[in-house]
Amino acid sequence: MIRAVTIAELDSQPISRLEAYWLEKRQGRLMPARADIDPAEIKELLPQIILVRIEHDPLRVKYTVIGTASAEAAGFDYTGRYLDELHFDSEIDTDWPAIYRELVREKAPIAGTCIFKTATLERPYRVAVFPLSNEGEQVDHAIAYEHLALTPLERDKILPVKPRG
Repeated sequence: MIRAVTIAELDSQPISRLEAYWLEKRQGRLMPARADIDPAEIKELLPQIILVRIEHDPLRVKYTVIGTASAEAAGFDYTGRYLDELHFDSEIDTDWPAIYRELVREKAPIAGTCIFKTATLERPYRVAVFPLSNEGEQVDHAIAYEHLALTPLERDKILPVKPRG
């Protein structure tokens, strides 16, 4: 991932919309709670939203909601799966476990540009991950937006996410 200093630097209206929503839901806190996120309020973003639960001791990331467009880009809906159970052949430059470790440590949004790979092309896409905390201090959930648009021909050439092992 090529990191962005600010969300605005990504020049993505949907990611900026999610940032504004996240900031609104913070209500003066370090980060909002998962319960503060109401899908009905961000309906236009849902196809490319990803929600995760972050477990501690050991740190594990479980995908709890995968938007339809994100599932399509992955080649299947990996809702209910753990990050460490999956191999993302379509990702060639992003260390997602490291991103989530940093999110937990820094308690601040992480954004940047990643490379999505199909059988015939490599395309940059923009992504932002925002921390959530039910008790106010420890990151225990996150909401992300993947700004990726594929043509029908490109969708036919997706390298699907595969279970490890």
